[in-house]
Amino acid sequence: MHIVHVFFAFNTGGSETMLVDIMNEQIRTNQVSLVIINDLYDPVLIGKLSKRITVTRIGRKPGSLNVIKILFLNLVLLRLRPDIIHCHDHTIIRYIIFAKGIKVLTVHGIRFPVDNFNQYNQLVSISQAVRKDMQTRSGPESEVIYNGIFTEKIVVQEPRLISQEVFRIVQVGRLDHEIKGQHILLKALSRLIQNHQTNIRVDFIGDGPSLDYLRRLAVELEISAFVGFLGLRTRDYIYSHLRDYHLLVQPSLFEGFGLTVAEAMAARVPVLVSGIEGPMEIIGQGAYGYHFISGDSDDCARQIEKIIMDIETDRAKEKVNAAQKFVTQNFSVTETARKYQTLYDSLIQRQ
Repeated sequence: MHIVHVFFAFNTGGSETMLVDIMNEQIRTNQVSLVIINDLYDPVLIGKLSKRITVTRIGRKPGSLNVIKILFLNLVLLRLRPDIIHCHDHTIIRYIIFAKGIKVLTVHGIRFPVDNFNQYNQLVSISQAVRKDMQTRSGPESEVIYNGIFTEKIVVQEPRLISQEVFRIVQVGRLDHEIKGQHILLKALSRLIQNHQTNIRVDFIGDGPSLDYLRRLAVELEISAFVGFLGLRTRDYIYSHLRDYHLLVQPSLFEGFGLTVAEAMAARVPVLVSGIEGPMEIIGQGAYGYHFISGDSDDCARQIEKIIMDIETDRAKEKVNAAQKFVTQNFSVTETARKYQTLYDSLIQRQ
């Protein structure tokens, strides 16, 4: 079977990094190609792909309607003769004019327009939350296949006494506060400090359009000394350093899944998420993590205080151990690749 994955851009990010792992799994038993439409890609990320995966860069400028580039895309797809054309942006279908192959779309988030969805042969949602979001907006039915991580590559936090340590919180993700809600965490931190909880620090790992805003907000709240903006870090760095933290907070306002939440759980790091459907699904509705009222910085602060008080209890230790087991069983990249393979096989058999 020849599987061709099509992206507009292929830069370092949660879904792209995860899909490198999936493609490297798929190449074990299939022919796999990657097509990048726009002239936006990370050579380091591409370098992590198996050498047996064919990579084609169309070189289109973002937003361009250059007919030659669109024609080139279709000629490339015709030459590759894929059995499966797996797209990772719902608008890609507009540019596939005469290329043949079963067209699959993975929907990686919520609130996307549904008008292109019915042009695909099969839709995949990365969570039940994404599937439900599509259905509420009259989108077609989809199959749920969870994102996956290499849990065995994540360094696990060993039990230790932390009562005398600085309580270290990490938030990992694109700095886009209107979606990811990092400002809520900063305001929660401000409240904690005002309540004399000063043995604390928050690190943000990632980059994005809200970086300057978040830095200014930290200054306005007079908490800059307690905040670190570490910028982009490689996945290897994150997998090695999650264990250094006492808590991961994901304060997203909109989130279809939340790969970094699963990664922290795999490292046996407690997680606190906003009470929205995607992250709540990952933490088993509270069985494997903590949650606060979405958008409520005061409740976020209250929950952090409770976690700090609770973190060395047997109850808290049992929760992180159960969380690690849950992630290993449900969100492994091997299982994700296997489920995609089963889906592809059934689609081909139906033809």
